Amino acid sequence: MRLRFAAIASLTLLAQNALAQHAEEAEHASHAAHAPDYSLLAFHALGLAILIGVLVYFAGEPLKNFLRDRSDGLRRQLEASRAALERSQAANAQMRARLTRIAEEHESLVREAADLAERERERAIERAKAAAERVREEAKLSADQEIERARQELQREAAKLAVTLAGEMVRSNLTPDDERRLVSEFVTRIGQAS
Repeated sequence: MRLRFAAIASLTLLAQNALAQHAEEAEHASHAAHAPDYSLLAFHALGLAILIGVLVYFAGEPLKNFLRDRSDGLRRQLEASRAALERSQAANAQMRARLTRIAEEHESLVREAADLAERERERAIERAKAAAERVREEAKLSADQEIERARQELQREAAKLAVTLAGEMVRSNLTPDDERRLVSEFVTRIGQAS
């Protein structure tokens, strides 16, 4: 195949050289006459046709294979892109579903937190009421104790005052004979007790 290609390429080059020489001679002649030379155009067209023929003959099959392979490659890439698009659309749908689920869970958690906060507020109010009641009871008990202590203190003060007043009254009304008699009664009682 390479030998054939080399032979055809050599023939093509020789033909082009011959055509080029002929074209040069025709050009010199046409310059002299200043008239267009259509033979030069025909030689160039013939050279181009030979070149295209050689290219089609030798490059036709590889070009077809290249174009077929390229078409297959593009088809595979298109199928892979289509599959990737389907996968990404499925992943997108999953993510949207997940986001919807997360949003619903978020709303549910917010509602639960609000309910929990309301219940905790009610419990705190109940605890505060109970604490206030305990404080009220303790204050009442403390006030009752203070009143009782003040009453006892007043009774002691009243008793002291009564003793002091009675003592002053007895002293002012006591005669020396009464004093002797009281002392002797006291001594007698103490002697009996021992």
